Amino acid sequence: MDILRSFLLACSFLTILPVPATEWTEDNLRPFCLAFPLVGIPLGALWGLLAFALPSWGASPALRGVVMTLCALALTGGIHMDGLMDTCDALLSRRDREARLNILSDPHAGAFAVMGCAAVLLLQSATFAELLSAPPSRAFLLLLGTIPLWSRLGMGLLLNATPFAREDGLARTLGALRTRRHSLYLIAGAALLAAWNFRTAGAPALYLPLTECAVFLLWRRCCLTAFGGVAGDLLGALNLLSETAMLLALREML
Repeated sequence: MDILRSFLLACSFLTILPVPATEWTEDNLRPFCLAFPLVGIPLGALWGLLAFALPSWGASPALRGVVMTLCALALTGGIHMDGLMDTCDALLSRRDREARLNILSDPHAGAFAVMGCAAVLLLQSATFAELLSAPPSRAFLLLLGTIPLWSRLGMGLLLNATPFAREDGLARTLGALRTRRHSLYLIAGAALLAAWNFRTAGAPALYLPLTECAVFLLWRRCCLTAFGGVAGDLLGALNLLSETAMLLALREML
């Protein structure tokens, strides 16, 4: 099936998970937007396993939070952090749109990139430390495991429903065969995931989809205003921003 091959391709590209090699063909790329949230399933399961195991470790909550953050970062090979860092350099440069797009393509990390990376890592570590300070409940683990799904669902929708910022680049390669039907599928998947969150933990669990929706809309607006559309680095930035925001929302639920 094309979606299965696209899922394997997305896993090999967006994570360090060992998966069978898959060719970058037109058929495999066609449902690539739909494969984004599917990648969140194994990542969410690993997040849940780590969150279940770490509280039993006789270390301080602060150290557990740092380990959880670094493990989550390592699972993606840092690809989304790279996007966030490039985005920080471009967005905070206060340059015109063309200059921002050029900065996105620059492989060097500037001061804004380092500050953005440090801010996200510190905020996630502190939030994980609070979340893992006590043995987690089953509902908490299930909700935590959906965060990678929500963030990658947003990535898929951003790629599928936003103009491209430039004529070439990663976003255009991955979304070259996107269709409006895929956006409808992603929205339907979001509705089902929100219903599952509600069934898992009741009304407070809706903080996660509401947070993801808010971050998505704000970030899409930022992409259109500052860059004229979506680019590969902007997808990675959305992933980390939405995951961090949802971790904070999960903390408020406890």
